[in-house]
Amino acid sequence: MGMQPAFTTHARWFGPSERPLLGWWSEPNRARACTSGVVIAPPIGYEYWSAHRTLRTLAERLAERGHGVLRMDYDGLGDSAGDRWDDGRVPAWKASIARAVDEVRALGAQTITLIGLRMGASLVMTEAKKVGADAVVAWVPVTSGKRFMKELRMLGLAVPATEERPEPGNTIVYAGTVFSPETSTAMGAIDLDKLGEKPAARVLVVARPDRPVDKLIARLGELGAETTVETLPGVETALDIPAEGATVPHTIVEAISDWIGDAPRGNGVSAHATPPAARSAAQIKWNGGAVTEEVRRLGDRGLIGVCGRPPSTVPAKDTCVVFLNSGSEPHTGPGRCWVEYTRELNLRGWPTVRLDFSGWGESPDHGHAPGRPYDAHCIEEAIAVTDALREAGHRRVVLAGLCAGAWIGMRAALHARIDAVIAINPQLYWKPGEPLDVRIIDTLKRREPVREREAKGKKYRVWDALDLIGVHNYAGRWLTRLDKQRQHVLLLFAAGDEGRIFLENRLARRLDRVMRAGTIQMVEVDDVDHQMYREWRRGDVVARMVEYLDDLPHVT
Repeated sequence: MGMQPAFTTHARWFGPSERPLLGWWSEPNRARACTSGVVIAPPIGYEYWSAHRTLRTLAERLAERGHGVLRMDYDGLGDSAGDRWDDGRVPAWKASIARAVDEVRALGAQTITLIGLRMGASLVMTEAKKVGADAVVAWVPVTSGKRFMKELRMLGLAVPATEERPEPGNTIVYAGTVFSPETSTAMGAIDLDKLGEKPAARVLVVARPDRPVDKLIARLGELGAETTVETLPGVETALDIPAEGATVPHTIVEAISDWIGDAPRGNGVSAHATPPAARSAAQIKWNGGAVTEEVRRLGDRGLIGVCGRPPSTVPAKDTCVVFLNSGSEPHTGPGRCWVEYTRELNLRGWPTVRLDFSGWGESPDHGHAPGRPYDAHCIEEAIAVTDALREAGHRRVVLAGLCAGAWIGMRAALHARIDAVIAINPQLYWKPGEPLDVRIIDTLKRREPVREREAKGKKYRVWDALDLIGVHNYAGRWLTRLDKQRQHVLLLFAAGDEGRIFLENRLARRLDRVMRAGTIQMVEVDDVDHQMYREWRRGDVVARMVEYLDDLPHVT
């Protein structure tokens, strides 16, 4: 048997019951109380997904050293309640930090250390004094909110007027995160170089060599904070690239851990005689209704799934929809779209699961960390979770995934009984052994000559001729097998997606033949991007899924 880990991590709902937040609590496996508590505030925007594994690793390292650590999701972000279109985002994010500190204190912490990364660092620096933090770690903080918003306006997408939101103003969406004019103004007002009060007695600033923070250091000195500065390379591996290529900067993680140090050995007496029990489930108000979410371990491997249930007033359907990891992102999905999609489906009666494969998100690693797109073990785990859900009483199980997750779901359908697969933007040209690109734009560039050859072959009907005599490529054989197995699949593409172009150019005749049987269908949604970042178009994607799921009960 392997050695038992020195810590345990579990989900923890906290904050007000009418608007609960979700955090991940890591604590040492020992009988003594955690008298030292740490709250980790994540970045906001795409950095949240890239840095997820790094912040989990940091929390686990600190738990090994005796601290109780809570990684939190802000109100309206991650798994927490709330919507990004809500008003008062920045005050709500600051209040989320205060709620997390309250929870850690309720669990017995007598000292509090706040750790923030990027905008998370900016928020903890402004809130640390109010919550009575003893120490603060500001990891590559955003010193100028105005400059940060200027960068986001260059990278983000302007939200057009829609029927639901006829006057979006200057709202932008960056990686699925909404920044309204109100939010942009509030974030733009953050200026750490002009801090008004000392955040805490002790402050560690971890800076990048290419982004000095001299003015902030000088200001902390003026305010009387005992300030340590570590200028270390490596954080770019956790921030500057998509989650598919992100790696943990262990040197920085260890530097932060060493600065915080080992937790003092408690006397076994908690600050509270009876710490609050972890809430197993939370009711989430969503779009005029209320759904219930519970974090559970699924299957023999104990994979983490956030399981959503319909409102009590809505009859639950017999079909559970499981959303698989996309790329290397955690179970919240790209730009949080899995959270939105599952809650919308819950309102309409479908139970759902947002799943983390081993090596992804919050699931045990089982030797697979960090998880990467198309990892072979994901096929086996998708099947195992499907079986576990059926044993739990779900009559039908549908797998849903985007890009690599869609590919995994369709491969799983070749080897086990999957009632249906909702494959969003699957790239069926990819096969094991081929290159994996970190960014979709790199895939498009790499495939340029291949795409031209595929288009030319279509023009001269080369592929039709080969299909006619039974010569099929990898994806063609795949579709044929799914058709023969009468496997139900919805191919749901964003207009102009590379996966759709491949099918139209290379497999037009094969696709037409398998679609005639009706078990494999294909639809296209206009103006939706590959990663579903265009948040204002997600309602059309939900509508397509609902239409498809509504028809499934009539299939025998």
